[in-house]
Amino acid sequence: LVYALWGVDFGKLGRLLAGADYRLLAPFLAFLFAFFLLTALNWNVILRSQGRFTLAQSAPAMLIGFAGNNVLPAHLGELVRSVVFGRQYGLSASAVFMTLVVERPLDVFAILVYYQLSVVLVHPFPESIRVGAGATAAVVAVAIVGIVVFLSFPRAFERLWERIAAPLPAAAHARGSRLLHNAVLGLSALKSPAWLALMVAYALAKWAMAGGMVWCSLRAFDTSMGFGVCMIVVAVFAVAVTLPTAPGFFGTVQAVFVFALGPFGVPQETALAASVLYLVGNWVPVTLAGALCFATSGLH
Repeated sequence: LVYALWGVDFGKLGRLLAGADYRLLAPFLAFLFAFFLLTALNWNVILRSQGRFTLAQSAPAMLIGFAGNNVLPAHLGELVRSVVFGRQYGLSASAVFMTLVVERPLDVFAILVYYQLSVVLVHPFPESIRVGAGATAAVVAVAIVGIVVFLSFPRAFERLWERIAAPLPAAAHARGSRLLHNAVLGLSALKSPAWLALMVAYALAKWAMAGGMVWCSLRAFDTSMGFGVCMIVVAVFAVAVTLPTAPGFFGTVQAVFVFALGPFGVPQETALAASVLYLVGNWVPVTLAGALCFATSGLH
């Protein structure tokens, strides 16, 4: 937040926020709804290894989790989502959590696809952003290889655990074995080529919606950027949120907009104003929807 606000003209920022075209909130919210619909559909595919669930079953826990991210630090909403869904449908929270582990590399892969498209569409391309995206691609590649090896040789990992856990108390040994079994179960959706193709398609579609939200946020302040630049903002955001963040990504969103849009000539105050609209436009409806789902879930 200090980085994003350093040297800003607060008077100009206030005038921008006061004079924004808030009619753009309508398409922004349409993109937001499509984003979460596609996220829920994608999660349903990943969950097929543990059962078939409808949108009415999976969407409330998903929204509760995203609302949790808005009020808790360091992505703890993901744990909330796993526990809530597990308790509602008699599943292991650790097995549900592993489905979210599947979701993350798929998301980053889809974002990196758009990033590569942006490299072609956007000239000149900022070198500072190129370095960060390259590092993220390397991390994702290592994670994907690790998952593939784990799913290809589950027995080898089980035997390794048996050796490591031999000196441990029986309860710890059994708990580790259950976690390993749940990890295999949660990741097994990746074994189906048809499911994997569908998951990639959903991930590509939903992150295009995120690009649409960035476009609306900028257009509200009379700044029009092409799809490539909007997806660069999304890609930088994906890199930034791999680190522990404040609740609701407060500060992170502001830094991302200033950092990613500066090389394209967008004034700092305009980037900040767009980030405020983007943050509030996400935070308020998602938190309210998640709170409503939680209030009707029967949990406390």
